[in-house]
Amino acid sequence: MNLLAFETSSQQGSVAIQVDGKVTEKFMRSSKQQTRDLLPLTKTLLTEAKIKLTDLDGITFGRGPGSFTGLRIAAAVAQGLSLASELPLFPVSSLAAIAQGAWRSNQIINALVCVDAYMGEVFWGRFCIQDGLAHATSEECLGSPETVSSASLDTWSAVGNGFLSYELVLEKLVLNAESKHADAYPYARDLLPQAMADLAEGLGQYPEAATPVYLRSESAWKR
Repeated sequence: MNLLAFETSSQQGSVAIQVDGKVTEKFMRSSKQQTRDLLPLTKTLLTEAKIKLTDLDGITFGRGPGSFTGLRIAAAVAQGLSLASELPLFPVSSLAAIAQGAWRSNQIINALVCVDAYMGEVFWGRFCIQDGLAHATSEECLGSPETVSSASLDTWSAVGNGFLSYELVLEKLVLNAESKHADAYPYARDLLPQAMADLAEGLGQYPEAATPVYLRSESAWKR
């Protein structure tokens, strides 16, 4: 099964493609260039893989939560390509992608993911790896750093840049963590495992149904 993946919910934007089990990923130079870079990088990946868009089985994108503009970019491009190619879409949580990446890089099974949402708030959630996939064990939340909780996790790791941005506020909480990985970001390649599982289950979505999860309103972002 072949999939294309977009992740632009953070400053570390990336595009990945999986063809016959091989994953290739390319990164954008900055969050300010995501609109300009996304389609050219996609074209490059398809060319290097020697396949056409219509040779894919689906498209996945980081549905958020994360950067309001970044989420709109990934969703719009994914929806446009889906309409043009009639490929199903597989939105995947950007927080789950961070947990999936922590498993891939550091074999972290239980992750408390916390991402800087700016405006004095964080996006956060608890995740556990089961059968190689990151499963949420809590709701995905938006709130002040003081609301972050490791409840229900006996052993866990602190994952995400929220633990750096609000290091002093979260210091006592992190003392109970097995490890801290504040340099963890959501990457396109880490959307693929869940998307592949959803593809196998026939859980693809039409473009109009595959929408971002902001957790914060557009008006709040503009304040």
